[in-house]
Amino acid sequence: MKLYRLFLFWLIVGMVNANAAVASVQDRHFTSSDGVRLHYIQSGDGELDLIFVPGWLMPAEIFQAQIDAFSSRYRVIAFDPRGQGRSGGKPGQLDAQARARDIQELLQHVQSRSYVLVGWSLGVMEALDFLNRYGSDRLRALVLIDNSIGMGKPPLASAGASRRPTEARAFSEFMHHFVRNMFKSNVSTAMLEKIDQSVSRLPPSSAWNLLSKPYPREYYRDAVLKISTPVWYAITPRFSEQGQDLLHARPAVKVTEFDGAGHAIFVDQAERFNSALTEFLDALQ
Repeated sequence: MKLYRLFLFWLIVGMVNANAAVASVQDRHFTSSDGVRLHYIQSGDGELDLIFVPGWLMPAEIFQAQIDAFSSRYRVIAFDPRGQGRSGGKPGQLDAQARARDIQELLQHVQSRSYVLVGWSLGVMEALDFLNRYGSDRLRALVLIDNSIGMGKPPLASAGASRRPTEARAFSEFMHHFVRNMFKSNVSTAMLEKIDQSVSRLPPSSAWNLLSKPYPREYYRDAVLKISTPVWYAITPRFSEQGQDLLHARPAVKVTEFDGAGHAIFVDQAERFNSALTEFLDALQ
Protein backbone atom coordinates (compact mmCIF):
# COMPACT_ATOMS: atom_id res chain seq x y z
CA MET A 1 0.00 0.00 0.00
CA LYS A 2 2.84 2.39 0.87
CA LEU A 3 4.54 1.75 -2.48
CA TYR A 4 1.22 2.25 -4.27
CA ARG A 5 0.70 5.62 -2.58
CA LEU A 6 4.24 6.68 -3.47
CA PHE A 7 3.68 5.66 -7.08
CA LEU A 8 0.38 7.58 -7.15
CA PHE A 9 2.07 10.66 -5.67
CA TRP A 10 4.79 10.75 -8.34
CA LEU A 11 2.24 10.06 -11.06
CA ILE A 12 0.24 13.10 -9.96
CA VAL A 13 3.40 15.23 -9.75
CA GLY A 14 4.31 14.19 -13.28
CA MET A 15 0.84 15.08 -14.54
CA VAL A 16 0.98 18.47 -12.86
CA ASN A 17 4.40 19.18 -14.37
CA ALA A 18 3.23 18.09 -17.80
CA ASN A 19 0.18 20.31 -17.56
CA ALA A 20 2.34 23.22 -16.44
CA ALA A 21 4.59 22.74 -19.46
CA VAL A 22 1.59 22.79 -21.79
CA ALA A 23 0.13 25.83 -20.04
CA SER A 24 3.41 27.72 -20.51
CA VAL A 25 2.82 27.90 -24.28
CA GLN A 26 0.89 31.12 -24.75
CA ASP A 27 -0.69 32.90 -27.71
CA ARG A 28 -0.04 36.61 -27.43
CA HIS A 29 -0.66 39.76 -29.47
CA PHE A 30 0.52 43.33 -29.69
CA THR A 31 -0.43 46.24 -31.92
CA SER A 32 2.18 47.70 -34.25
CA SER A 33 2.84 51.42 -34.52
CA ASP A 34 0.69 51.52 -37.68
CA GLY A 35 -2.23 49.75 -36.01
CA VAL A 36 -1.78 46.13 -37.15
CA ARG A 37 -2.55 43.40 -34.58
CA LEU A 38 0.37 40.97 -34.59
CA HIS A 39 0.47 37.48 -33.09
CA TYR A 40 3.30 35.49 -31.54
CA ILE A 41 3.74 32.32 -29.51
CA GLN A 42 5.69 32.51 -26.27
CA SER A 43 6.92 29.69 -24.09
CA GLY A 44 9.43 29.31 -21.31
CA ASP A 45 11.59 31.75 -19.44
CA GLY A 46 15.24 32.64 -19.21
CA GLU A 47 17.77 35.41 -19.54
CA LEU A 48 18.18 34.74 -23.27
CA ASP A 49 15.33 34.95 -25.80
CA LEU A 50 15.15 32.84 -28.95
CA ILE A 51 13.19 34.80 -31.57
CA PHE A 52 12.00 32.72 -34.55
CA VAL A 53 10.89 34.40 -37.80
CA PRO A 54 9.26 32.03 -40.33
CA GLY A 55 9.40 31.98 -44.10
CA TRP A 56 7.08 33.15 -46.84
CA LEU A 57 3.42 32.89 -45.75
CA MET A 58 4.28 30.39 -43.00
CA PRO A 59 2.81 30.41 -39.45
CA ALA A 60 4.73 30.55 -36.18
CA GLU A 61 3.60 26.99 -35.34
CA ILE A 62 6.01 25.57 -37.91
CA PHE A 63 8.69 25.95 -35.18
CA GLN A 64 6.76 23.71 -32.77
CA ALA A 65 9.64 21.23 -32.39
CA GLN A 66 11.94 24.10 -31.36
CA ILE A 67 9.37 25.60 -28.98
CA ASP A 68 9.08 22.19 -27.29
CA ALA A 69 12.83 21.58 -27.19
CA PHE A 70 14.12 24.95 -25.97
CA SER A 71 11.49 26.51 -23.72
CA SER A 72 12.87 24.69 -20.68
CA ARG A 73 16.06 26.79 -20.92
CA TYR A 74 15.09 29.95 -22.80
CA ARG A 75 12.18 32.22 -23.48
CA VAL A 76 11.14 31.08 -26.95
CA ILE A 77 9.13 33.45 -29.14
CA ALA A 78 7.83 32.39 -32.56
CA PHE A 79 6.48 35.30 -34.57
CA ASP A 80 3.69 35.53 -37.14
CA PRO A 81 4.80 38.29 -39.55
CA ARG A 82 2.03 40.56 -40.73
CA GLY A 83 -0.28 38.86 -43.20
CA GLN A 84 0.72 35.39 -42.00
CA GLY A 85 -0.52 32.95 -39.37
CA ARG A 86 -2.77 34.78 -36.94
CA SER A 87 -1.36 38.26 -37.51
CA GLY A 88 -3.29 41.03 -39.21
CA GLY A 89 -2.08 42.87 -42.25
CA LYS A 90 -3.82 43.86 -45.46
CA PRO A 91 -2.53 44.68 -48.95
CA GLY A 92 -0.84 48.06 -48.69
CA GLN A 93 0.54 47.26 -45.22
CA LEU A 94 3.06 44.60 -46.21
CA ASP A 95 6.12 46.48 -47.47
CA ALA A 96 9.63 45.47 -46.45
CA GLN A 97 10.08 48.45 -44.13
CA ALA A 98 6.97 47.55 -42.14
CA ARG A 99 7.95 43.88 -41.85
CA ALA A 100 11.41 44.81 -40.52
CA ARG A 101 9.90 47.36 -38.13
CA ASP A 102 7.58 44.69 -36.76
CA ILE A 103 10.58 42.66 -35.54
CA GLN A 104 11.92 45.73 -33.76
CA GLU A 105 8.53 46.42 -32.17
CA LEU A 106 8.17 42.77 -31.15
CA LEU A 107 11.50 42.98 -29.30
CA GLN A 108 10.37 46.20 -27.63
CA HIS A 109 7.00 44.71 -26.71
CA VAL A 110 8.46 41.61 -25.04
CA GLN A 111 11.18 43.79 -23.44
CA SER A 112 13.94 41.54 -24.71
CA ARG A 113 17.27 42.24 -23.02
CA SER A 114 19.32 39.63 -24.89
CA TYR A 115 18.23 37.54 -27.86
CA VAL A 116 19.21 35.13 -30.60
CA LEU A 117 17.44 35.89 -33.88
CA VAL A 118 16.52 32.86 -35.99
CA GLY A 119 15.27 33.51 -39.53
CA TRP A 120 14.18 30.85 -42.00
CA SER A 121 13.73 31.27 -45.76
CA LEU A 122 12.17 34.71 -46.35
CA GLY A 123 12.77 35.23 -42.63
CA VAL A 124 16.53 35.22 -43.40
CA MET A 125 16.11 38.26 -45.61
CA GLU A 126 13.79 39.98 -43.16
CA ALA A 127 16.08 39.31 -40.21
CA LEU A 128 19.02 40.81 -42.11
CA ASP A 129 16.89 43.77 -43.23
CA PHE A 130 15.91 44.35 -39.60
CA LEU A 131 19.56 44.30 -38.50
CA ASN A 132 20.56 46.69 -41.28
CA ARG A 133 17.85 49.12 -40.24
CA TYR A 134 17.98 48.84 -36.46
CA GLY A 135 21.42 47.51 -35.60
CA SER A 136 22.45 44.57 -33.45
CA ASP A 137 22.16 46.01 -29.96
CA ARG A 138 21.33 43.17 -27.52
CA LEU A 139 21.78 40.57 -30.28
CA ARG A 140 23.76 37.62 -28.92
CA ALA A 141 23.79 35.51 -32.07
CA LEU A 142 22.19 35.10 -35.48
CA VAL A 143 20.85 31.88 -37.03
CA LEU A 144 20.05 31.88 -40.77
CA ILE A 145 18.21 28.87 -42.18
CA ASP A 146 18.22 27.85 -45.83
CA ASN A 147 18.09 30.97 -47.93
CA SER A 148 20.50 33.03 -49.96
CA ILE A 149 22.65 35.53 -48.05
CA GLY A 150 23.94 37.34 -51.13
CA MET A 151 27.29 35.54 -51.23
CA GLY A 152 28.88 34.37 -54.47
CA LYS A 153 26.66 33.52 -57.42
CA PRO A 154 22.87 33.42 -57.04
CA PRO A 155 21.69 29.83 -56.46
CA LEU A 156 19.88 28.03 -59.25
CA ALA A 157 16.15 28.61 -59.13
CA SER A 158 14.13 25.72 -57.76
CA ALA A 159 11.74 23.86 -60.05
CA GLY A 160 8.59 25.85 -60.69
CA ALA A 161 10.03 29.05 -59.21
CA SER A 162 9.11 31.04 -62.31
CA ARG A 163 5.44 30.18 -61.96
CA ARG A 164 3.49 32.84 -60.11
CA PRO A 165 -0.22 32.12 -60.60
CA THR A 166 -2.48 35.00 -59.61
CA GLU A 167 -5.88 33.41 -60.14
CA ALA A 168 -7.24 32.22 -56.78
CA ARG A 169 -7.78 28.56 -57.62
CA ALA A 170 -4.46 28.21 -59.45
CA PHE A 171 -2.65 29.89 -56.57
CA SER A 172 -4.31 27.57 -54.06
CA GLU A 173 -3.22 24.51 -56.05
CA PHE A 174 0.30 25.91 -56.42
CA MET A 175 0.60 26.50 -52.67
CA HIS A 176 -0.78 23.05 -51.85
CA HIS A 177 2.13 21.49 -53.75
CA PHE A 178 4.65 24.12 -52.60
CA VAL A 179 3.91 23.42 -48.94
CA ARG A 180 4.17 19.66 -49.25
CA ASN A 181 7.39 19.89 -51.26
CA MET A 182 9.08 21.75 -48.38
CA PHE A 183 9.28 18.48 -46.45
CA LYS A 184 10.98 15.15 -47.02
CA SER A 185 9.47 13.66 -43.88
CA ASN A 186 5.92 12.92 -42.84
CA VAL A 187 4.29 16.00 -41.33
CA SER A 188 1.19 15.83 -39.15
CA THR A 189 -2.18 16.67 -40.62
CA ALA A 190 -2.64 19.30 -37.91
CA MET A 191 0.57 21.07 -38.94
CA LEU A 192 -0.35 20.98 -42.62
CA GLU A 193 -3.78 22.43 -41.82
CA LYS A 194 -2.22 25.34 -39.91
CA ILE A 195 0.15 26.02 -42.81
CA ASP A 196 -2.63 25.78 -45.39
CA GLN A 197 -4.69 28.31 -43.41
CA SER A 198 -1.73 30.68 -43.20
CA VAL A 199 -0.79 30.57 -46.88
CA SER A 200 -4.36 31.33 -47.92
CA ARG A 201 -4.58 34.54 -45.89
CA LEU A 202 -3.47 37.00 -48.57
CA PRO A 203 -4.63 37.59 -52.14
CA PRO A 204 -2.18 35.98 -54.58
CA SER A 205 -0.78 39.31 -55.85
CA SER A 206 -0.05 40.48 -52.30
CA ALA A 207 1.54 37.14 -51.42
CA TRP A 208 3.90 37.33 -54.41
CA ASN A 209 4.76 40.94 -53.61
CA LEU A 210 6.26 39.81 -50.30
CA LEU A 211 9.06 38.19 -52.30
CA SER A 212 9.88 41.39 -54.20
CA LYS A 213 12.37 42.99 -51.82
CA PRO A 214 13.69 46.42 -52.89
CA TYR A 215 17.37 45.59 -52.34
CA PRO A 216 20.26 44.09 -54.32
CA ARG A 217 21.85 40.83 -53.15
CA GLU A 218 24.77 42.79 -51.71
CA TYR A 219 22.43 44.36 -49.14
CA TYR A 220 22.09 40.98 -47.40
CA ARG A 221 25.75 40.00 -47.87
CA ASP A 222 26.90 43.23 -46.23
CA ALA A 223 24.48 42.71 -43.34
CA VAL A 224 25.92 39.27 -42.60
CA LEU A 225 29.51 40.44 -42.84
CA LYS A 226 29.11 43.39 -40.52
CA ILE A 227 27.47 41.40 -37.71
CA SER A 228 30.06 40.94 -34.97
CA THR A 229 28.10 38.33 -33.01
CA PRO A 230 28.29 34.56 -33.73
CA VAL A 231 26.47 33.38 -36.86
CA TRP A 232 25.18 29.91 -37.74
CA TYR A 233 24.19 29.24 -41.35
CA ALA A 234 22.08 26.04 -41.53
CA ILE A 235 21.48 25.00 -45.13
CA THR A 236 20.52 22.33 -47.62
CA PRO A 237 23.05 21.51 -50.40
CA ARG A 238 21.50 24.15 -52.69
CA PHE A 239 23.29 26.86 -50.68
CA SER A 240 26.57 24.99 -50.21
CA GLU A 241 28.58 27.46 -52.32
CA GLN A 242 27.30 30.41 -50.29
CA GLY A 243 28.19 28.56 -47.10
CA GLN A 244 31.76 28.10 -48.31
CA ASP A 245 32.00 31.75 -49.34
CA LEU A 246 30.77 32.79 -45.90
CA LEU A 247 33.36 30.59 -44.19
CA HIS A 248 36.07 32.13 -46.36
CA ALA A 249 34.94 35.66 -45.48
CA ARG A 250 34.31 34.92 -41.80
CA PRO A 251 36.14 31.77 -40.66
CA ALA A 252 34.59 31.92 -37.18
CA VAL A 253 31.03 31.37 -38.41
CA LYS A 254 29.36 27.98 -38.19
CA VAL A 255 27.98 26.41 -41.38
CA THR A 256 26.05 23.14 -41.26
CA GLU A 257 24.76 21.37 -44.34
CA PHE A 258 21.72 19.13 -43.88
CA ASP A 259 21.84 16.64 -46.72
CA GLY A 260 18.60 14.73 -47.20
CA ALA A 261 16.40 17.40 -45.62
CA GLY A 262 13.77 19.50 -47.32
CA HIS A 263 13.61 23.27 -47.14
CA ALA A 264 12.06 23.05 -43.66
CA ILE A 265 15.25 21.55 -42.20
CA PHE A 266 14.18 22.05 -38.59
CA VAL A 267 11.04 19.97 -39.18
CA ASP A 268 12.51 17.21 -41.35
CA GLN A 269 15.59 16.70 -39.18
CA ALA A 270 14.35 18.26 -35.97
CA GLU A 271 16.50 16.16 -33.64
CA ARG A 272 19.72 16.90 -35.52
CA PHE A 273 18.83 20.56 -35.98
CA ASN A 274 17.97 21.00 -32.30
CA SER A 275 21.17 19.26 -31.25
CA ALA A 276 23.24 21.56 -33.47
CA LEU A 277 21.39 24.62 -32.22
CA THR A 278 21.95 23.51 -28.61
CA GLU A 279 25.68 23.22 -29.29
CA PHE A 280 25.72 26.66 -30.91
CA LEU A 281 23.83 28.24 -27.99
CA ASP A 282 25.99 26.51 -25.38
CA ALA A 283 29.06 28.07 -26.98
CA LEU A 284 27.62 31.54 -26.27
CA GLN A 285 27.92 31.04 -22.50
